[in-house]
Amino acid sequence: MRKLGILLIGVLTLGSIARAQRPDLPGSLVVDWGLNTFLNAPTDVKLSSFNSKTVNVIYYYDLPIGDNGLTFTPGIGLGMERFTLENGKTLRTSVNNSNVRSVAVADLATVYPQANTFDKSKVGLNYLDIPLEFRYYTSKNNLSRGFRVALGAKVGVLYSSFTKVKFEDNAADQRMIKDRQDLGFQKFRYGVQARVGFGGFSLFGYYELSDKFDIAPAGGVDTQGLSFGISLTGF
Repeated sequence: MRKLGILLIGVLTLGSIARAQRPDLPGSLVVDWGLNTFLNAPTDVKLSSFNSKTVNVIYYYDLPIGDNGLTFTPGIGLGMERFTLENGKTLRTSVNNSNVRSVAVADLATVYPQANTFDKSKVGLNYLDIPLEFRYYTSKNNLSRGFRVALGAKVGVLYSSFTKVKFEDNAADQRMIKDRQDLGFQKFRYGVQARVGFGGFSLFGYYELSDKFDIAPAGGVDTQGLSFGISLTGF
């Protein structure tokens, strides 16, 4: 998540510049930073609660509904989810002779026999998202200030998935292997989300109604995603 943290800082810095140089720039750039978890996780999957993170970078545009502080607010952006697996586990995919793919939760020691000790095991998912929100602002004349609440939905398309493992090999060299592959996750996701905040700061939550897996490992048929955290408005 170091790269995502750098991205977060960069977006907010650019947002501050944009606010200073272009105060009339339409819409707003919002960065969500929070935690991920699985509901009904697959068998043998335990996530590190504070190391499974999400970052969303979204451009929103408010469309007023009358003059009472209500808006319809569509957006478009990128969603980046990182799940840290504990207990020496990773996801492993394979294709048989009939070209049928399967996904399993595997031991790191089996997948990487050259490893001596393991540091981290992560699964990464990257989405192109379209959120749609209905918002209420108490500050009707300046939507960037005052209290606001939002309810809506988000749909997304998965465009990249990978595993990332850090370990020390038998030669005492530090290794990192990032394997971009189809891990059986759903290509399309949808769910409900909510925000509440004041000024440029908000709290957010997103609950996936879609199943997390298309090709599920054992115990993962009913797995869904949940994320929550803070939102910062760049401009």
